[in-house]
Amino acid sequence: MPETTLVCVIESKLGPLCCASGPDGVIAVDLPPNADVDAMLAWLAQRPEAQAPVVVAPEQSPAGQQLLAYLAGQRDALTMPADLRGVGPFSRRVLEAIRHIPPGQTKTYGQVAAELGSPKAARAVGQSLHRNPAALFCPCHRVVGAGGGLVGFASGLAIKRALLAFEAGGAPLI
Repeated sequence: MPETTLVCVIESKLGPLCCASGPDGVIAVDLPPNADVDAMLAWLAQRPEAQAPVVVAPEQSPAGQQLLAYLAGQRDALTMPADLRGVGPFSRRVLEAIRHIPPGQTKTYGQVAAELGSPKAARAVGQSLHRNPAALFCPCHRVVGAGGGLVGFASGLAIKRALLAFEAGGAPLI
């Protein structure tokens, strides 16, 4: 039986989220305002790790189930692995490193770069996070500017702010 990529859309207070996952983990998560199931299916058609994409209800996808529980405030961390095939070596190291930032906490781009042994690579860390295919599972919203300010987030600073507020004890997002 061929492997299948499960694609789901989750309606949240932030707007819709699209998630794609396969046997090796989460392939992609698109946050509002960039979440569009047709665009995700077109992107997946070009990805070798995405096999026979099928749109399902979030409850039918292990990644969707984790996202539902996380957004409802019923779980702190998203533990499903990220399938990072196609991500370059430095970006892969960045995405793996940020998975260890606990919910409700932040690190600066410079701190992440220093932890990777490249203390002058804060901008490269930012570029890697801007192209993060598995948002929330690789929690790039937990990385902030040098002074602790909210800077640089592909889905916009309002979404980043809302995610950080939620993780700090705010109201559920679904």
